[in-house]
Amino acid sequence: MRLGAPRVVASCAPRRPRLQVVWVLVVASAACAAVLGLGALAGAVAPSVPSETTVVRVKPGESLWELAGRVAPASDASVVVERIRELNGVEGLVRPGQPLTVPFEP
Repeated sequence: MRLGAPRVVASCAPRRPRLQVVWVLVVASAACAAVLGLGALAGAVAPSVPSETTVVRVKPGESLWELAGRVAPASDASVVVERIRELNGVEGLVRPGQPLTVPFEP
């Protein structure tokens, strides 16, 4: 045995995962949770149309958009207009005095 010679010691202990892999998993999990959470919120704030309906007459010069604002002011007008079209089979313009079934906010 020589004095001063370097000794090499091999370790058979398992290696711990690198810190980078752990961070990738943490970031991926956080991103997944954020996407799922935003998806749940989007469903909760989807534009709603009142479920009650009533029959109203179109005023002179009134469009479906103005009618939607009059009968359901707290709702998204585009969604209310689409519902009015569905309820009445309306494709184009409406006439003054025309009766329409509309979603209504009491």
